Amino acid sequence: MVSLSIPQYGLQGFVPLPFSKSISNRQLILGAHSGHPFTIQGLSEAEDTQNLLHALRQIGYEIHEATNEWRLCPPTAFPPSAQLFVGEGGTTLRFLLPLLAHLPVTTQIEAAPSLRRRPLHPLLHSLIQSGAKIEPSSDVYPLKVVGNPDWRPQHLFIDSTLSSQFLSALLLLAPHLATGSTITELSLHPATPAYRNMTHQLLRDAGYDWQAREKIWYLRNKPFRQSLPLLVGEADWSAASYFFGWAALGAFEGVLALSSESLLPERELFTTLCWGYKVTPDFQGLKVSPTHEKLAGIECDIENYPDAVLVLAVVAAFAESPSCFRGIQTLPHKESDRLYALSTELNKVGATLYTTGTDLIVEPVRKMPKKMPVLDSYGDHRVAMALSLIAARSAEPIRIREADCVRKSFPHYWEVLRGLGAQVQETK
Repeated sequence: MVSLSIPQYGLQGFVPLPFSKSISNRQLILGAHSGHPFTIQGLSEAEDTQNLLHALRQIGYEIHEATNEWRLCPPTAFPPSAQLFVGEGGTTLRFLLPLLAHLPVTTQIEAAPSLRRRPLHPLLHSLIQSGAKIEPSSDVYPLKVVGNPDWRPQHLFIDSTLSSQFLSALLLLAPHLATGSTITELSLHPATPAYRNMTHQLLRDAGYDWQAREKIWYLRNKPFRQSLPLLVGEADWSAASYFFGWAALGAFEGVLALSSESLLPERELFTTLCWGYKVTPDFQGLKVSPTHEKLAGIECDIENYPDAVLVLAVVAAFAESPSCFRGIQTLPHKESDRLYALSTELNKVGATLYTTGTDLIVEPVRKMPKKMPVLDSYGDHRVAMALSLIAARSAEPIRIREADCVRKSFPHYWEVLRGLGAQVQETK
């Protein structure tokens, strides 16, 4: 458990953000699909990415690290079999499956309990239907994948209603597919198009050109040589979202090491929303300053920014009027049921949350409790970090259970807060 309080003047300083695990995981899988050695500068320290690196080691990849640069080389001979553990990582598992399906290795995959609850069947069905040899157990895990280098599907079908990662996993197969291969999207309403578009742009930058024609993705072009150019990581806009939240609540002023050219979808949201804060360029990134104005409630479509809704909901809990966030249909299928987590924990401090269809309504706090209750993270990294923002409006320290779950995406979050002036203590 973590106890957190912030000084009256708020948090101040430069924020050393982690590299994006969304970008890092895509780069690692793209490089592995290429079948050539590749190099990444700036790799995420997030637990999900580290589990993916470990899985690549287990199937024979040599990984050399030197001064923020990682060189990965495929083995001259793959091991006949490997036991893999993917932890809680949705991208780790979903991106690995198509890769393992075409490598000459038989793997067994285990997952942490929270990942076992998350959707996977649409991707499994797609891969098995296309000839991949994947054998789920009676309760899915352990998953057995019998890799076959001759597996080169020409036409794939996927329903990405529940997760954009299903389609991204197939798009990343591009180095292994023939030009002219297609992926047909079966969903009438695919999840989180912005993350799919990010995968598309990353592939295009590497020379793999997928063209979307209505519901069909067509692999139009591939580079003559499939060895990849140097891949460069990005600071994580998802991790930065908490500091936009701190600023909105009047409790942070400082510089975020962010690129205004980022592929990450949250860039568009937080540079245009400016809800209680302003953003100005700085030679180290972007300076974020609170406006200290009263916050009116907002209406916002967050379908492309599902990870940001937790921050926005906590800020909305301290606005002057209700807020509405549209497009929340994927939130129950994350590391926790985030709708339930938000509703339960914000209710403890006096806010009311309810859903109508795919909209989330936040009725603000009218009166904070006399004694702050212990808040529960549900073992979900984004819930823990979002709930930390309550400290901006609490007269006494707040306490959050299972706070070490932040290692999944932002391992040094509590240390960063401490460096900005927060009082952070581990308690029982």
